[in-house]
Amino acid sequence: MKEQDIGVKWFNAVFYPQKKTARADRYEEGILPRLREQKVTLFTPWGPRYGWENRGVDIKAGNKEVEVLNFLANLVSEWRANMPGKIFHWVFLGADLYGTRINKLPEKVVADYFANLAEWLALILPEAEFQLWSEFDELAEEYRQKVWADFNSFVDQNLLLRADHTAQSMGKGGDPKEYLVERLAEAMFIETALHPVKVSCVARYKDDKVDWELPRLYFLPERLHAPWL
Repeated sequence: MKEQDIGVKWFNAVFYPQKKTARADRYEEGILPRLREQKVTLFTPWGPRYGWENRGVDIKAGNKEVEVLNFLANLVSEWRANMPGKIFHWVFLGADLYGTRINKLPEKVVADYFANLAEWLALILPEAEFQLWSEFDELAEEYRQKVWADFNSFVDQNLLLRADHTAQSMGKGGDPKEYLVERLAEAMFIETALHPVKVSCVARYKDDKVDWELPRLYFLPERLHAPWL
């Protein structure tokens, strides 16, 4: 058996069953085939700090953001040790447009937070790549238009009600439809451009339906979910 196949067998039989905190999405048809490739692209989106009025924009050593980054660094370190010969390329995406365009956060607040996050990422996961969603704004537009054109096929009433409840709870005046379109457009663009395995930082139900066909893994304990909130 090839060394790479042994590594994927370890992931499937040992690591995933023991470490998952929620059922993966598209495990057999998406995650395992991508893990069998020599180069594996991982993807993790990261929201802006919505409670910046109380927490500020600077990430401190004891903050949940740092704990999550260390958790993810240990995760990929274990994968490298047990899946030798593989190259893991991890892309972190700062969801700046969700803060500025949809939830009306000050642009400087969002920019400063993500600049600080990028510094922490360089310290803890120096091999990772950090990009902002706004960098792909023009490229994502065709996917937004695709979702808007057939909105009711992508979004059912339960999903819309859930998004509306979240928007009201956040109290930022965000448009739930705009948020859902953005999530679906992001998922379509990322899946098409990167063909990644998403390592999510939120509860599984928050990704359902809005992540389109992105294969997703869930390893974070609940107390570490959404470290930006």
